[in-house]
Amino acid sequence: ALVQDSSSEKHTPNVENNMVGRDDQRKRLLVELTQHGGSSGRLKVVPIVGMGGIGKTTLAKEVYDDASTRLHFDVCAWATISQQHNVKEILLSLLRHTKGDKFNMDDEAELADMLQKSLKGKRDLIVLDDMWKSEAWDDVRLCFPSENNGSRILLTTRNIEVACSAGTENLSLQMDLMGPVESWKLFQSIASANEALPSEFETIGKQIVDKCQGLPLTIVVVAGLLSKSERTIEDWENVAEDVKSFVTNDPDKQCLHVLGLSYNHLTSDLKACLLYFGVFPEDSEISVKRLMSLWIAAGFLKLEETGG
Repeated sequence: ALVQDSSSEKHTPNVENNMVGRDDQRKRLLVELTQHGGSSGRLKVVPIVGMGGIGKTTLAKEVYDDASTRLHFDVCAWATISQQHNVKEILLSLLRHTKGDKFNMDDEAELADMLQKSLKGKRDLIVLDDMWKSEAWDDVRLCFPSENNGSRILLTTRNIEVACSAGTENLSLQMDLMGPVESWKLFQSIASANEALPSEFETIGKQIVDKCQGLPLTIVVVAGLLSKSERTIEDWENVAEDVKSFVTNDPDKQCLHVLGLSYNHLTSDLKACLLYFGVFPEDSEISVKRLMSLWIAAGFLKLEETGG
């Protein structure tokens, strides 16, 4: 995730709000987090489950930032887990929310103890985003005080076994593919900023949406491409052909194909900038200032000289 500088306060992913057609799920989550059990009750774990690109993180971020959530909980903290989870990094990420940025220790056990003490006696909401394995949950679950004060843990995962292992019974939320109406609304909100499209573009657009098979990531990426290009029938037909070529029943492959499509439509200099992100660890925070300096040093960007 990009952060403006090392003292950034939020330390949460910069996720665009593309919440279309998920109102019922958002409302249900808010109820589970803030109403069931009220200000008391045991710690509960609420998993959001679904395939890659279906909008789990977007939904979690929407609920995390909701005003009613912030009023209800004393502490809100977010950590991104990733495939190769690092317990120390998870603890540090959560502690940045509960205690700020500065720590004088890096011992894992001491960090775990500090986190537990910072949460003790408070009603907290912890978000554990993108949990791939049950082992990741086992490694961190004892860090969270089990008090009867209405605290909640919200986790997102593709793995139903993780949800069953970590989640409180009957609280799992399964995210499904979007229907045709929701898919079109999402596409239109990005491709044309909700403005009505001429009939010929609407026809092609609906063909594109149909091939996206209800996967929000695919719709968002393709609509984003079209929103940045000149609106010509030829361009839209070319994108429609590209989308048809990567239709597959494997959702993970479809995600890779659509990201490849997005990459292929970049200019050569932007491709170099994007590929540079590969030098950073997965899900790490990247200072914008540092990234700009690295791009300049690598020759990807040039400073414009200003006349005196």
